[in-house]
Amino acid sequence: AEQRGSLKSLREWQRERRRKALEGVRERRSKAREEELRRKREIHAVGELELELDRNEEGAGVVVSLGRQQNRPGYLRSREACKRYAAELLAMEWLVDVPEDLWANWYVTPRPEGPRCLLISQAGSTVSRCKNGSVHKEFQSALPNGSRGTRSPGTKGSKCVLDAVYHAPTSTFYVTDCITWEDYSLVDCDFEFRSFWLAQKFEGVAPGGVREGEPALMLAPRERATREMISRAYSGEEGLGYTRDGLIFTHKDSTYVQGGRPTPLCLQWKDAHCSRYPIDTDAKGVVLETQRVVLQLQEDARSVGTGDDPPVVLGKIPKTFSDNNADKLRPGQLFRFNLGPRGFDFGADGRPMGASLELAGLSHKRAKGDIISRILFQHLLRTGQITFESLVRE
Repeated sequence: AEQRGSLKSLREWQRERRRKALEGVRERRSKAREEELRRKREIHAVGELELELDRNEEGAGVVVSLGRQQNRPGYLRSREACKRYAAELLAMEWLVDVPEDLWANWYVTPRPEGPRCLLISQAGSTVSRCKNGSVHKEFQSALPNGSRGTRSPGTKGSKCVLDAVYHAPTSTFYVTDCITWEDYSLVDCDFEFRSFWLAQKFEGVAPGGVREGEPALMLAPRERATREMISRAYSGEEGLGYTRDGLIFTHKDSTYVQGGRPTPLCLQWKDAHCSRYPIDTDAKGVVLETQRVVLQLQEDARSVGTGDDPPVVLGKIPKTFSDNNADKLRPGQLFRFNLGPRGFDFGADGRPMGASLELAGLSHKRAKGDIISRILFQHLLRTGQITFESLVRE
């Protein structure tokens, strides 16, 4: 049965999702060794197909061989590479209800303002890639194998892969997580261990740029999410040295989930005090009058759902529009909607079952639809149901 009511009914649904996510962590750890061996074999195979460098004895030239891919268009290879790199970044959800164990089992990080990047050091160079996998910057860094000066003999193929945010005003990459360190994968390690590992390894990494004008590297602060630490991260009283764009909460047992599927064990949160743009804006930075959402057309060519896996179906496109464009509609197409004044419908278990949607047109700039937690968070924020007090009250 469906019911229209307060978003507080989400609590049980979200608790169940987090419980299942933690069960998945335990199952994943039991298969960690097998998965790591498979992943290394795949990475090795892809590396051999994509690029083979053969330097002559004098080092005067480089011969590039593309092997079996030599007949494929370059743009296609580039697009596939972007997809592969984009899938390496963990996808976060949004905090639409406060976890019951927030103050005991979670960490908090004041997120720097700027684009999130995949930071890769390998073979004497460092490359940052945007969330869509495209190249963001290439530079020399103090990471292992990240510059000619830190390239160790006998470790030509080893690399580091980090999750970071680029803060343009200070030209600094703030590292928020570690995926791989000198070919040692940490994706199946819990967040608490990854944080300890990063802190230990970064003791030997110079914070400034290797050369003048090169970006600097620093660790983003993270602390246990006690009420006191949440308050400090929120107020910014510690003098962080960067503009904040909200808070990130990560469960201590959370592994680094790749593949683009958002995890309920890593949550974003923001309001007007700790972010300049908490509510969605247009290209000029002006807050939109009504909330806009992007949803994907489902297999029946009428229903539209979120970008979650599996999707949460929130409604249908108008029948007249569907009938008039039947020959043009394809599953997976993205449509823009305005969220109407009636809000959401919820099932008895708190799961969103529908929404008041007004069709606004096609969406051409997105790769997938909005996830349900992002849609709900924006609605909560607009309706005054997101408050800092809910994070720290008894």
